[in-house]
Formats: sequence, structure tokens, C-alpha cells
Amino acid sequence: MQIRLNGKAYPLAEHTKTLHDLIQQLNIDEEVVIIEQNHQIIDRFRYTDTNVQPGDVVEIVHFVGGG
Repeated sequence: MQIRLNGKAYPLAEHTKTLHDLIQQLNIDEEVVIIEQNHQIIDRFRYTDTNVQPGDVVEIVHFVGGG
């Protein structure tokens, strides 16, 4: 299965079914990102029950602190 991740084609592991699975596959801390799937921002409390489908467009934005 393949999605578009941050503007690039990205193949998913066979076990990746949800946004939570995707975050784990990418080794990302879900506390410091916002995920947009198909032009809709997904609440982080819904990552475990939001499915990833072939052809989905996913954007992951990281928070960066600074001063």
C-alpha cells in the first residue's frame, strides 16, 4: 500500500492500518505533531481509530520550540 506523505510517495508496511501505526512506523512522538489526512486535521486522540487507505494524502507537521 502506498500513500502520499509530506508530498512524496511513501510505501507503508503491511501491518500499518491506522495513523497510530504510521506514527510508530516513522518513530515519531505523537505528542509533538499534527496530522492532516486528505485535507482534514485529525485530532490526536483519534489516531488509533483513523484508518490509512491507499492513495491517502498525509501531511505530518512537527512542533519546533524556540525563542
